Amino acid sequence: MNAALDKTAVFICHCSGNISEHIDINYLKKTLQAEGVPVFDYEYLCSREGQTLIKNKISEGNLDRIVIGSCTPSKHGTLFKKCIQEAGLNRAMLEIANLREHCAWVHPDKAEATEKALSLLRGKLRRLENIEPLEEIKVDIAPQALVIGGGIAGITAAVNLADNGISTYLVEKDSSIGGNMAKIGKVFSPDKLAEECAMCSLSPLMNEVVANPKITLLTWTEVDRLSGSAGNFTVRLRKKPRYVQDKCTGCGRCSHVCPVLVENEFNCGHMDKKAISLRFSQSVPKTYCIDPDHCLQLNGETCGKCAEVCKSGAIDFLQKEEIIDLNVGAVIVATGFDEYDASQKPQYGYGIFKNVMTQMELARMLGINGPTKGMLLKPSDFSMACEAVRSSTGTCGSKNSSDNPSDNSNGTGTPKRIVMIQCVGSRDEKEGGNRYCSRYCCMAALKHSSLILKKYPGTEITICYIDLRALGFYENYYRAVQDMGVNFVRGRPAEIVEKPDKSLVVRIEDTLDQRIKEIPADLVVLSAAMIPSRGTRKIASVLNLSQDESGFLKERHSKLKPVDSSLDGIFVCGTAQSPKDVTDTISQAGLAAVRGRAFIADSPKALVNEIPTINQLLCAQCKECLKCPFDAFSLKENGKIVVDPLVCTGCGYCTELCQNGAIQIASFTKTQLKAEIEGILKEGDLLGFVNSGIASLTCDNIGNSVLSYPSNVKLIKVPTNLVVDKDLLLHAFKCGASSVLFIEDPPDSPKAEIVYPLTVSHFEKLKKELGDSGNRLYFKKAYVPNTKGLAGTFTSLAREGEMIK
Repeated sequence: MNAALDKTAVFICHCSGNISEHIDINYLKKTLQAEGVPVFDYEYLCSREGQTLIKNKISEGNLDRIVIGSCTPSKHGTLFKKCIQEAGLNRAMLEIANLREHCAWVHPDKAEATEKALSLLRGKLRRLENIEPLEEIKVDIAPQALVIGGGIAGITAAVNLADNGISTYLVEKDSSIGGNMAKIGKVFSPDKLAEECAMCSLSPLMNEVVANPKITLLTWTEVDRLSGSAGNFTVRLRKKPRYVQDKCTGCGRCSHVCPVLVENEFNCGHMDKKAISLRFSQSVPKTYCIDPDHCLQLNGETCGKCAEVCKSGAIDFLQKEEIIDLNVGAVIVATGFDEYDASQKPQYGYGIFKNVMTQMELARMLGINGPTKGMLLKPSDFSMACEAVRSSTGTCGSKNSSDNPSDNSNGTGTPKRIVMIQCVGSRDEKEGGNRYCSRYCCMAALKHSSLILKKYPGTEITICYIDLRALGFYENYYRAVQDMGVNFVRGRPAEIVEKPDKSLVVRIEDTLDQRIKEIPADLVVLSAAMIPSRGTRKIASVLNLSQDESGFLKERHSKLKPVDSSLDGIFVCGTAQSPKDVTDTISQAGLAAVRGRAFIADSPKALVNEIPTINQLLCAQCKECLKCPFDAFSLKENGKIVVDPLVCTGCGYCTELCQNGAIQIASFTKTQLKAEIEGILKEGDLLGFVNSGIASLTCDNIGNSVLSYPSNVKLIKVPTNLVVDKDLLLHAFKCGASSVLFIEDPPDSPKAEIVYPLTVSHFEKLKKELGDSGNRLYFKKAYVPNTKGLAGTFTSLAREGEMIK
C-alpha cells in the first residue's frame, strides 16, 4: 500500500439496510483490509454514536485521511466534514463514496453492486493520496434577509424574521401582498367544523408587514438576478412603475372616472376591473396602480381623467422602472402556486361550456368581495362585463342583490344541481396531467359544498371522486358534510355534455356499483390541480435552484432539511415547495424563518473554497484568466494574478484558459482526478463526469426513483466539465473507459447560461482534438425532471461499450 495511506481508514454505513441489504459489506471489509486499509462499519454513521466512532478511531489510530461509504454527500456531507474537523482534521481530508444512490439503489444484482462499491471506495482512497489541505476562508454574513413572494407563506416568514430582529425585504410581483389566500374567501381548519374568514386571518398579518419597522415592502417588483455566495448574496430587483406615487390616499376617485374596463386576474378573468385600480379592497399597500397595457393616456390617447380628479396629485404618467440592488445573507422563496389549466382536459368542457368552472373561480364567486358579491349564480346567467364600477377598488359588484340582473326573485340564476369533479390534472398519468395528489382539493370541494348548502338549502351536490382524502382531524369535517346530504360517486367522469338550455350532463362510471350514470347539473365545478406558479419556475432559474420532476422547488432533504433548498443560504416554503393547504403552509413558513435567522446568526461563515489556486511559479502572466466571464480574477499592482473567492463560481473555465497549467481548482486538481479515475475504472466501463450542481442531484435522483442502470457506469463529480481536458480523457481511455459522458447542468440559471455554452464549445473542441477517439465522447444535459431519460442514456451507452469490448 502507498505510504501516503498509512493513516487512512474507511468507514462504511449500513444505512439501516439501505446499503447493507444490497451490498456485501463484509466482502468490502475483507478485501480492503487485505490491501492494508483499516475498515470500520456501523449501522448509522450519521448518528451521534456513528460520529463518535469516527472521532475515536481518528484519535486512536492517528488517522489523517478518511473515506466514508454512505449515502449521497449532498445529504450528510456537511455533517461528516464537521465531524472530522472536530477531530482535528482539515475538511479536505474527507472523501465520501456514494454507496446508496450510485450503487445499492440502482443495481439490483448484489454482486455487481458490491463490486462497484469497492471500485468507488478505491477511487476515493487513490484520490486522497494526492489531497492537499484547504485553507479556510471566512466571511461575515450580511444581517439582512430577502423573502420572495407576498402570499401567506412569504408574509409569515417575513413577520417571523422581523420579530426576531432580522431586517427583511419582502418582494411581491403583484401590486399587493396577499397571494392566493386573499382570493379564497373562507378557509377550513383541522380543528373546526366552522369555516373561517380568510381575510380575518390574513389582513392583520398584511397590515403588520407595513407597520413593522424591520420589514421593507417592495410590491410590483421581481427578482432579476442573484450573484455572490451564501451569506453575501447580491440581488438585483426590477420594480415596475405603478404610475401612482406613494402619496396616494386610496380614495378611489380615479377608478370611478376611468372609462376602461379590463380583465380582473383577482376575480379569475371577469371583466370587472378598471385600468386604474387596487388588486382588491384590502390591498396592502393601499396604493392604486395603472395597467399600462390598457391605460388610454399611456397608449397615446387623450384621457388623463384620473389625474384630473386626484386631489393628492399622486398620478404620475412619467414614472419609470427602477433597478434596486440589495445585499442579503439569506433568501426565503415563497412564490406560491397556480391553478392547473383545466382546458387541457377537454372532456370536461372548461372554456367551452359556460357553466363549467374551477374551485378557485367558485371561491371567488362565493366571496363577498367577488364578482357576484357572494351570490351563487350560473355563469351563463351572469354578465361577465359589468355595466358600471361601483366599488372604490375599481372592481365591479352590486351593492345589493336587486342590482344584479341575474338575481331574479324566482332564483332562476342560482344552480340547483351542482357536480364537483375531483383530481382534474392531479393523480393523472395521461398527457397534460400530473401524477401527484394536490392535497387540498378534496377539502376545498367539501368546504364549498358546506358553504353552499348552508346558504342555499336544498341544493343537490354530487362529488365525483377517486379517493376522498381528509387527513387527521379533517375526517370530522368530511363526516359533517356527508351528514348535510352531499352525494358521493366514486369514479372519474368520462365526459360532460351541454344541453340547449346550457344545463349539463356528467357521464360517469360508478366504480362501486359498476354502473354507468348520467348526472344532470346546472353547474360543474372542477377541482383543478395545484401546480408550480410561473414565478416559482422563473425564480428556480434565476437562483439556480433544484426542482422536482413536477417543477416545484426541491428541498435538500424531506425529513432532515425540509425547507433548505439545494443552495446554502436559500430556503423554500409554502406551495413553492409542494402542494399543501394554508395550515401546513404557515407552519413551513415559520420553520423557513427559523432556518434563515439561524443561518444569518452563524457569522462569520466558512466558504466552500473549491476555487482556483494559482501557482505563481508557473504563471506567465499571459492574462488569459482575466477573460473570466464572472470577473473573478484581477491583476494586482505587484503583478500577481489573484482570485476573489466571493465572486468566483468555481466553474473551472480558467483552467482551460491557462495554457501553462498554473491554475487548478482546489480539490479537483488534475492529479486528484487522474487518481480517482485509476481507482474506479475497469475495462469497458462508461465514465461520467458530473457537474456538481443540478446534474449531480439528477444522478442521485435516479436512485431515489428506484431506477436502474448497468453497474459498469462510474461517475466522478466535477465543478463543471470545463476542468476535464484532453489529458484526463486520454488517461480515462488508457484506464479502460469504453466511452466518456459529460453530464452538465442545463442553461436554466444566470450562472449556467454563461457556463453551458462554454462547456458545449469545450466539448466540441475536445472531440476534434481526440481524433478517432472523439467518437467515444458524449454530452448530456441533466434536467431533474428527466431522471428516467438520464438513466436510459447510461444504459444505452454502457451497452454500446460492452459490445465494443
